[in-house]
Amino acid sequence: MFLRLTSYTLGLGLALAMLWLVASVTVLPPYALLIGDNPVVSSPADRNMIFEDIQVPSGDLLLEGWWMPATDPRAVILFAHGAGSNRTSTFVPSLDLYRALVDAGLSIITVDMRNHGNSPKTDSKLAFGESEWRDMTAMAQWLDEHGISALPRIGMGVSMGGAVTLRAAAEGLALKKIVLLDPALNLTDSLAQGGWVHYGVPPWIFLPMAWSAVHHFDLPAGEKAPSYLAETLNTPTLIIQDPDDPVTRARYAQSVSSANPSITLALAPRTAPDHPCLSGKGRWGTHAAAFSCYPSWTLSVLEQFLRDL
Repeated sequence: MFLRLTSYTLGLGLALAMLWLVASVTVLPPYALLIGDNPVVSSPADRNMIFEDIQVPSGDLLLEGWWMPATDPRAVILFAHGAGSNRTSTFVPSLDLYRALVDAGLSIITVDMRNHGNSPKTDSKLAFGESEWRDMTAMAQWLDEHGISALPRIGMGVSMGGAVTLRAAAEGLALKKIVLLDPALNLTDSLAQGGWVHYGVPPWIFLPMAWSAVHHFDLPAGEKAPSYLAETLNTPTLIIQDPDDPVTRARYAQSVSSANPSITLALAPRTAPDHPCLSGKGRWGTHAAAFSCYPSWTLSVLEQFLRDL
């Protein structure tokens, strides 16, 4: 009787494991890439900034965004937000970063990328740069059309926005320099880690789903993968990486910076889990937290990288 029960339990376990594997590869990836509603509910006015509400054409889409001019600008930043976020990400936090950058003489253009914030939805799914790169190129076209062409342009992206920035540069977007904040470089790993962040289940359980999402559901892979682009682009690039980021992990930033001499890697100071700057973030921990936790350090690293524009 005991052997029969053990055999039955083992068989049931194997059947459930196979069912999960099949579902992970064929059914779950599209659901893992869905984006919920995340409307913009604040603005640069909350930081006493001069700004303009703008609409940026990107193909047949009209993206909602902001133009934030510096008083005596030395460059323009094209800012790409993270996955499932919008131009007012609280993780960064974007509005405080915009204020600091404008005060440092850097004008900024940013939009809610497609499927995010107040911009139109196409399929309500993340593409990690496969489609969103066009939205960053559209920001550059808006600058050209409004006579803002003489200043150097800097691409800045956080998390998924890092992948978007790399892809836009690879597709021909002319950038003087690139700044990446905890960029999504290995999408399979980031999706698996994201499963752990959301559900508290070990990341390896989500690996089949993550691998399938990248290789069979139109996310950038191979020579379009963010890590490959980071290793091959020759645009001077700064990666500001939180060493304990649980989603876009430091090992991948270290790998691409070792492979490409055009990349400067700046590891942020380590942050204790109970640090006030991480309050309310839960398992997201230090993801995209460098500026929130160490604003002076982050701005100093940025200024050193941008001093020779």
